[in-house]
Amino acid sequence: MVAATTRGRGTDVLLVMVPGMGMTESDFEAEGLYELVRGTGWPISVAAVDPGADAYLDGTLESRLLNGIEAVRRDAGGARVWLAGISLGCQAILRCVRMQPNLAEGLILLTPYLASTGLIAEVGQAGGLLPWATANTGRMEPERSLLTWLATMPRGALPPILVGQALEDRFARTAALLAELLPSDQVISVPGGHDWTSWRALWRLVLERNPFEQRAALTS
Repeated sequence: MVAATTRGRGTDVLLVMVPGMGMTESDFEAEGLYELVRGTGWPISVAAVDPGADAYLDGTLESRLLNGIEAVRRDAGGARVWLAGISLGCQAILRCVRMQPNLAEGLILLTPYLASTGLIAEVGQAGGLLPWATANTGRMEPERSLLTWLATMPRGALPPILVGQALEDRFARTAALLAELLPSDQVISVPGGHDWTSWRALWRLVLERNPFEQRAALTS
C-alpha cells in the first residue's frame, strides 16, 4: 500500500520523503521535519511515500515506491524531484534509483540501513565495498545486489548524494561504508543514535546547505 501526503503545489522542487521501518509518513510532520522545510520559505513541495514494510519482502518494493513517486510528482505539477530517506527508507530509494538512474536530481540519506549487520560486517572484513564486491560472486539477494551495484557503478552515474550519519548509531558502519564512496563534503555527521533527535539535527544541517539551490523570494 502506498501512502502519500503532499504539502504545497506548483513549486519548483518536489521533495519526496521515504520513512524507515516502524515509521509512517505522518511521523515527518509530527517530528517537525515538514515544518523545518516550510520555515525556509523555499518553493518546495514536500510529500511522503510509504511503500509498506511488506514490500521489502514480497518483491514489490520498487514498483510500489516508483508508482508513489510518480503519483505525487504529477500532483505537484511535474516539479524537480529530490528524494530523502531515513534508515531502511534509504535502501528503498537506492533500489529505485538503480532501476531508474534519472529518477531524482539528488538524494538525501539519513543514517542509512542498506543491509543486515552481518552483511555489513562481512563487507568491513573484506576491506570495504569495492574489495568485497570484487570477491562477491554467486549469491545475489537484494541487499547483496544493491551493495555490489553501489561499489562497482561509475561514480558519475548517481545523482548527487548527501549522507547523514549519527556517530553512535547502531548502523553507523553502514553510513561509513557509503561515505567512503563519496567526497567528504557530501557527508554530514552528528553525535547521537538511531533516533529522531539525530534525524532532526541532521535535517537541520541538510537544510542549512540548501542542496535544492532554489530559494523562495522573501515575503513581507
